Amino acid sequence: MTTTWCSPNPHTGGPLSKAANNRRYRKALAAARLDVTHRIHDLRHTFGTTCAAAGVPMRTLQEWMGHRDIATTQRYADYAPSTREAELIAVAFGSSEAGTALSIEATRG
Repeated sequence: MTTTWCSPNPHTGGPLSKAANNRRYRKALAAARLDVTHRIHDLRHTFGTTCAAAGVPMRTLQEWMGHRDIATTQRYADYAPSTREAELIAVAFGSSEAGTALSIEATRG
């Protein structure tokens, strides 16, 4: 299996050192006029939070993030929408199946 690095070391073709990665990241942040105190690891948390908020099951998110223990992944569970929240989001942003279910529920209630 061949590994392709997203930020290869230009001299070795292998991975960049942590320091070199951080320098490149801060340079990109500065060029985008963003806060240079952000860390690369913050992107990992953003990924976990965004996936949980999108309703990705915790077990799936655990696998994607490479956590050995589900307890580590559970830190993102607060961002996962409840069933009711997911239905409301689907109605607000155009999912017809959820809209139908909510319409039926609204006429019963």
